[in-house]
Amino acid sequence: MKRNLPTISAILYTSKTLANGEHPIMLRVCYNGKRKYKSMGISCMAQEWSDDKQRVKGRRANSLNAIIAKELADAQNLVFSLEGRKEYSASTIVSDLQKSPTKITLFSLFEERIEFFKIEKGKYNTATGYTTLLNRIKKYTNGKDLELFEITANWLRSFEEYLRCYYVDNSIRKFFDNFKAILNYATNKEYIRDTPFASFKFSKKLNCQTRKRALTLQEITLLMRYYQQRYGYNGKQNNDVYGEVNDKQYWVNQKFKPRGETKLSPINAEQFSLALFLCSYHFQGMALIDLANLKKKDLHIIEITDRKKFIKDAAESGYDYAIDNLRRKYCYEIITTRQKTNHPTKIIVDVNLLMPYLYPFGSYINGERVLSENELEDYIFPIFDKDNDTEDKKFSRMAYMNYLVNVNLKRIARRLGLSDGITFYSARHSYASALYHANVPMGLIAQNMGRNPAEIETYLKEFDNENIYNANLRLYLSEQPEYRDIIEKSRDEERKRLKEEGKLGRLELLEDIWEGYDEEPFI
Repeated sequence: MKRNLPTISAILYTSKTLANGEHPIMLRVCYNGKRKYKSMGISCMAQEWSDDKQRVKGRRANSLNAIIAKELADAQNLVFSLEGRKEYSASTIVSDLQKSPTKITLFSLFEERIEFFKIEKGKYNTATGYTTLLNRIKKYTNGKDLELFEITANWLRSFEEYLRCYYVDNSIRKFFDNFKAILNYATNKEYIRDTPFASFKFSKKLNCQTRKRALTLQEITLLMRYYQQRYGYNGKQNNDVYGEVNDKQYWVNQKFKPRGETKLSPINAEQFSLALFLCSYHFQGMALIDLANLKKKDLHIIEITDRKKFIKDAAESGYDYAIDNLRRKYCYEIITTRQKTNHPTKIIVDVNLLMPYLYPFGSYINGERVLSENELEDYIFPIFDKDNDTEDKKFSRMAYMNYLVNVNLKRIARRLGLSDGITFYSARHSYASALYHANVPMGLIAQNMGRNPAEIETYLKEFDNENIYNANLRLYLSEQPEYRDIIEKSRDEERKRLKEEGKLGRLELLEDIWEGYDEEPFI
């Protein structure tokens, strides 16, 4: 005897009302007196539904009915394939149909992506962004999970208004960028058919412009003088200069103690923060995460020849004299890759200029001895620990470093009367601004900062070590053309006076002093 086949139909499930007043459209499977339902991931208002035709009517009919027709056809095909099978039920049929886009909920979708970025990719910043958004959604829904088809453009607009009560526009933008990314992922995985962002628009335009705080040359010089007067060339603190600073020490903050179980550095928090800031400025605006990842093996000693002196000496005294009296500078060459953009970057900076900021960390490398293989793997700055640098440990320490550095930079700004304050990003922006106002080519600035200006990429090959080094000299007060013109004019007048008075011995002594003075690092 041939069994009756299950009955498949589309219904409007009025027992459930969504937040927007619509009801889910469900697939109903009836067999042997049992009913089971499967969501189609779509919904409509009661007045839009036709029970007789099992279809939607009105302006959304075409788009929604196409989905209903496909769902019914897939279900009927499955039912026909069941003929001859010994055992099946309404439940097993619905289970077989659960390849539907809506088998995953909103919360489980977030948890899936958070796990992916944290465990598989090690991208803790991304995972944290998704976690923060998920927690905010849970507060908005009072902990009630949602099916993905419930996230409509209207729901997003309502969520936007909710966020405006708690967050500024920049934070709202980040939330919605993450939300859009996760729903695009759901679309690609066919969890949902279309993303609601296709028709979503913010109720009012977001103002996401952030104030870029580039310090002036005078302000950067003030910070360098403050560091050198307070901590000296060897990084030893002198409280007689600016008075005692009762700041918390590095890794001592109780809130973060579990994250930094090893006290990697006893250095005062203020000194640590300002040293990192000024290193970023010297290292061509390097980001804090890139500074933290630098190892001693990344520092290479090279020589840079003073081309201007060579040309001057050759013109005045001949080629042989110029060769014999070449002036060479010892510099660090660092070839690294920016974590944010994955763009390769070359850094050239005078060794002596970095001495005050690297020496306190034991990271000053003068080339006098060969470091062991184990020493080469040491981090330059004691932020990460090479013996415990898992991604989660590095992430937690970077979270603390961002807090510690910016808190202390604000304290320093108040102490020095910099009313607008400082953040760590100011170093990067100040570097770019200083070179730009010194008429350094935009292409070289972009290359030095690890940017990728596609329109000028073909011109970047001509910039070599000497060009990078000379460009970076424009960061200092003593290397400004106006400053050097006045110094040279004063020296020329002194030379002329001594010659007229016949004091050639005194002139020769001054020339030696001036040459040595020129070779010393200036602020």
